[in-house]
Amino acid sequence: MSPDISVQVPVKNGCDAFKSFLESLAAQDIQSPWELVIIDDGSDIPVQEEFLHQLGGLPDLCSVKVVRQYPGGNRPAARNAAFEVSEAPVGLLMDADLGFDSSLLRRHLEIRRETGADVVMGRRINAWGHNAAPWQKWFDSRAMGNSPAGPFPWNYFITGNLSIKRSLLEEAGGFDTAIDRYGGEDTEMGYRLNEMGVSFQWDPDLSVNHLDEVSVRKHSEKMLEYGGTGLRYTLDKHPGARGLLGSRWIDPVFSQPLHLCFMRLLTRIALLNPVYRAVLNHAEKHGKPPVFFTYLAVGACLTGLRGRDFRK
Repeated sequence: MSPDISVQVPVKNGCDAFKSFLESLAAQDIQSPWELVIIDDGSDIPVQEEFLHQLGGLPDLCSVKVVRQYPGGNRPAARNAAFEVSEAPVGLLMDADLGFDSSLLRRHLEIRRETGADVVMGRRINAWGHNAAPWQKWFDSRAMGNSPAGPFPWNYFITGNLSIKRSLLEEAGGFDTAIDRYGGEDTEMGYRLNEMGVSFQWDPDLSVNHLDEVSVRKHSEKMLEYGGTGLRYTLDKHPGARGLLGSRWIDPVFSQPLHLCFMRLLTRIALLNPVYRAVLNHAEKHGKPPVFFTYLAVGACLTGLRGRDFRK
């Protein structure tokens, strides 16, 4: 029988987090055939060797495919390779550092049937441990946060805990492999899917724990890279996405519309390297207030978009 759903995950040097991911898959209570497609994105030790025991513990209803890309490093290409070899009509696009309960695959399929949505996305929780930091709790408040189940906008399209019809990825032409640095391939894909008239459904009951712990500074560095690469590319490719992540705020101060002049001036002051670094140091030391985390994330992205670097 053909699989009903395909779990698709890129991984490079997965370590303990990927072991936990595979153990979560081994416990799934889905009663129909499904498949796991792993894109080994240039691991030092091939996935089949390093995780032989965990792969052997997957249920009989699960078929496994491993595609090795070497040297790897292009996440959109890895996503494309996964759906291209998959056989199921639905792909569950996941990350290699997640833990989740036994109902995840089954509930993705059930919610898709109940809502008829083309895309179904669930939560990815960073503050899952009892010692969760304020920074991690802020992370969980981004995007849809604790919003009730319902439609979500295209700019919140994030893979990791998201299922989508395989045919839509094909029709869209796959993820854009020109975005070969951190971030942006999901948002750019979300824009194209929205232009195609695709329906997006959010459900917070579809929940996974993000096992990776990213520091405030590391996240700022990632957003800096995203602003200077993926975001800039997306805005050039899709003029209709102009304004994404506050990108209008870095237009020339006195450009149209005039009512944004003050905001553009304030943005330039806020993005001065000494100002940014002072807030970053405060957030690292004190972990509050949460609004500083928002400033650091958006500010780093806009700094990268301007071709600047707060580290210099």
